[in-house]
Amino acid sequence: MSTNIETSCMIESHATNSHGSEEPMADMSKEKWLQKYTSQMLGLWSQWQTPLGVARAYASQIKKDLAKLYDDPLKRMFVEATYS
Repeated sequence: MSTNIETSCMIESHATNSHGSEEPMADMSKEKWLQKYTSQMLGLWSQWQTPLGVARAYASQIKKDLAKLYDDPLKRMFVEATYS
């Protein structure tokens, strides 16, 4: 299995604000970012239709884990690229 990594391009992520326009992720507050990606992850997990489902209480654990990643730009970019 081969993995291609491109280092010469910059990934620019955007989020839609309450007015329907896009704002760069860098301008998004940490709390909004955590809420967005917690919801994204829970949504994906629930779509997998596991026999027991996904406990909503798991959202707090996801949010804690994401909070640890937020301050590292590379890890934050990985989350944005994976779950957008």
